[in-house]
Amino acid sequence: MIKVIGTAYKRDDFTTQEFFDYWRDVHAPISAKIGPMRGYVVSEVIRKVQGELQAEAFIEQWWDDLDAFEKAGETPEMEVAWADVSNYAKTTGTFWVTKEHVYIPPPIPRGGTLSRQAWLA
Repeated sequence: MIKVIGTAYKRDDFTTQEFFDYWRDVHAPISAKIGPMRGYVVSEVIRKVQGELQAEAFIEQWWDDLDAFEKAGETPEMEVAWADVSNYAKTTGTFWVTKEHVYIPPPIPRGGTLSRQAWLA
């Protein structure tokens, strides 16, 4: 699998709560329509332990392979998702395409906040 990891920064006119509410209620359902994405996780930064990088959140998206990710990047759904970012976030985030090497697997997830089926409706 290929994973895209990126930083996210709220717009200055949004509170942290408004930023995450918009992301969950508006942006995530838009992004979920990008096929064939296999996973989508937003990690809220609670505090920084060390280093210079500042961010409100990190985003992770999983794809079967690089080809699937690149094809998705050419779709109207990806264009709509990128166009929505400026409605709640700064557009200065940094993104990386990565290949995971899992040494200790994370616990089995118990489901997401939103139903993927509802997003696709």
